[in-house]
Amino acid sequence: MARQVSLDELVSIVNSAENFEVIDYQGNSIVIDDVKGIVKIKDEEAKKEFSELRKRSPRGKPTPKQVSVTADAVRRLAENKVKFKVVFGPKEVIIRFDLDHYVRLSDKDVRVVGFSSKSEGVLGLIAGILEKYGPLVFLKRVK
Repeated sequence: MARQVSLDELVSIVNSAENFEVIDYQGNSIVIDDVKGIVKIKDEEAKKEFSELRKRSPRGKPTPKQVSVTADAVRRLAENKVKFKVVFGPKEVIIRFDLDHYVRLSDKDVRVVGFSSKSEGVLGLIAGILEKYGPLVFLKRVK
């Protein structure tokens, strides 16, 4: 359900580790929505496999340091009116710009996918913030 929030409200959503997607900007408010996830599965075989994967997926929350770095990055992105998604996982945070461009704060470093340098595109806005968390590791997209 899409709703409008202020920048401070957006940062407090990050601080409570809730997933969201910024879909638009209207004046001073930010339009956010729930992150769209996996579509319902009709195939029984696939459903069984997926439930097995879910049993193995680790539970937990991102670390306080990951949340605070994400909050700083989200503030910078929102100030520059960038559309993006934030997904919190166990000991990780993913900030996704589109299917081919995202950053993942893991427990050791920041994995960067889809960018070739830290000054490229939207990464240029937040690279300095992300480096406070850990080294940027550029990954090549697997084709």
